[in-house]
Amino acid sequence: MATIIINRTSEYLNRFRDYGVYIDGNKIGTIPNGETEEFNVSAGCHSVFAKIDWCSSQTLSVYMVDQEIKSFKVGGFKNGKWLMRTGVVTIVLSYVANLLFDFEYLFYLVILVFLISVYYITVGRKQYLTLTENKSEHQKTMAFP
Repeated sequence: MATIIINRTSEYLNRFRDYGVYIDGNKIGTIPNGETEEFNVSAGCHSVFAKIDWCSSQTLSVYMVDQEIKSFKVGGFKNGKWLMRTGVVTIVLSYVANLLFDFEYLFYLVILVFLISVYYITVGRKQYLTLTENKSEHQKTMAFP
């Protein structure tokens, strides 16, 4: 048997929801926030992706040989942590600018942040999560004697 190791990054946005792990279209497990899970697969070509609600990662094709170990990292979309922070800061600045200077136009930046978020949960739902192979670990073949 070959082994696929998936490490989920720790993130604020999806902290309380587990990611489902799918290999060859079948859900084989879940990964909680910041955890690492191992999944045994047979040798051969497999498709791997992660999913949360109706959003998912791209599907990766992985060729495994017997006793091989491949490691992957899964997390939220690339700029998700900055998008939430930008949205909160923009809302606060908009409120303060409107209160002190009667300046209403900062609120339009909040709309932009909202539209980017809507993109990732609708049209871009297959890029909501990122799944990448850990190149630093490289393939560990013959891990077991």
